[in-house]
Amino acid sequence: MVGAARDGESGAGDGDGGERPLVTCVVPTHSRPEGLVRAVESVLAQTYRPLELVVVDDNPAERAVDLLAHLDTDTLERVVYRREGGHSGAGAARNTGVEAARGAYVAFLDDDDAWRPEKVGRQVTALEAAPDAGLCYTGTVELRPDGRREHVPPDVADADLTGELACRNVVGSMSVVCVRTALAREHPFDAAMPAWEDLDWFLRLSRVTRFVRLPEPLVEYDFTSADRLSESFDRTDESHRRFVEKHAPEFSGRAARRLRGWAAFRAGTDAFATGHYPEARRYFLRAVLAYPLESRFYPYLFAAAGGTTTHRLARRVQSLGV
Repeated sequence: MVGAARDGESGAGDGDGGERPLVTCVVPTHSRPEGLVRAVESVLAQTYRPLELVVVDDNPAERAVDLLAHLDTDTLERVVYRREGGHSGAGAARNTGVEAARGAYVAFLDDDDAWRPEKVGRQVTALEAAPDAGLCYTGTVELRPDGRREHVPPDVADADLTGELACRNVVGSMSVVCVRTALAREHPFDAAMPAWEDLDWFLRLSRVTRFVRLPEPLVEYDFTSADRLSESFDRTDESHRRFVEKHAPEFSGRAARRLRGWAAFRAGTDAFATGHYPEARRYFLRAVLAYPLESRFYPYLFAAAGGTTTHRLARRVQSLGV
């Protein structure tokens, strides 16, 4: 086992692993001790080498270095811990991880998800074969609260990936992403975004590089985590405002209206899923007014209209799936 000090590093050195490029695995963590251990175990189980691990630690209580001390990290080139105080947010934590990276690629992993063993290797192979591509993403297996495991391939965007990302996150969570380190440094996350920083980042990157899509379910995405949605709504208003202000001017006409409609819809679903029905109605109405051609907005507006009563009715007829 390799020891490590807080905000320090340990390991075998830089090592380039021969001809195979070094990959940096960046794991931001905040108040999920059991999930963090599972996530890092999935890093250690990767069939690909060489790997290094960067843990960006924002735990208010037990330090990540102590939580992971029992794991054998000898097969990694390097283990780095960076302390991120004050819960500065996911975007800032990922930027910290990217700055600490020595690898040619960075693969992100949330601390309540896990990778399949072949995940990093498949992505490196795909990116090495596509020098014009800067980012690779994969499908997921979603772990549901009722115990179901659902394979979710990444959405197939049309030729206009930027236009699709202006409306919907067709990539998925950050845990499915492997990106060229130089690109991630040139285009950092917007640390001022309280949420939606992943979609904002994908949209900006789509303007400057090609994405490679792997349909295989190479990430286990944990929907049983209690704060997947519960934390998010308090940050929705600011995220919605900032997203629209940043990106709507890049589009015109129908495309701009579509972006505004989908941004309001996304905010509405955050509110709806957490029981904030007045806010959900407000956002869903804004979505319909901005882009009335999108038929998917209307069932949600109806379901939010009567609060818990219409929400339960909508779920009973399985018309929404929220």
